[in-house]
Amino acid sequence: MYINLTQNNKSWWTHTSLVPTETQNQVINLVNRQSSFQNKATLLTTYLSLEAVNRIGPAKKLAIYFKAGIVGAVFLGTKFASGSYYAKSIKPEIGKLLDGAPVWENKFDVPELDKKFFFIDDDNNFEPSLWHHGINQIDKPKQFYKFE
Repeated sequence: MYINLTQNNKSWWTHTSLVPTETQNQVINLVNRQSSFQNKATLLTTYLSLEAVNRIGPAKKLAIYFKAGIVGAVFLGTKFASGSYYAKSIKPEIGKLLDGAPVWENKFDVPELDKKFFFIDDDNNFEPSLWHHGINQIDKPKQFYKFE
């Protein structure tokens, strides 16, 4: 999974395959929780908007399609806003986890080790081998990420 990091007001890219497995799993868990957070926030605000349009005096008198429009707008607004809020709120935590990770300026220069060096070595307890096709190194990164 590609991760966009910011350092000195500049955007850098890294990939989760370039960090230890434990760190990789923590980052993936953080990112995967976004949809759960989004769904819970959307459910809560949709329910509250339904209650509001059916209980508040002036809203009770509106036609059903206006009520549906209000609830739909709240639903879509919350869906987008909660996803954006969650992504911004986990950036510092992801930055701490990826401190010291190699970074590149261009996303397309970032190697994905899990795709580039993928070979299961049955002579070495079925561990991934870095010697597949004779590839044993990647282009060195120009910089390593430093969390501020």
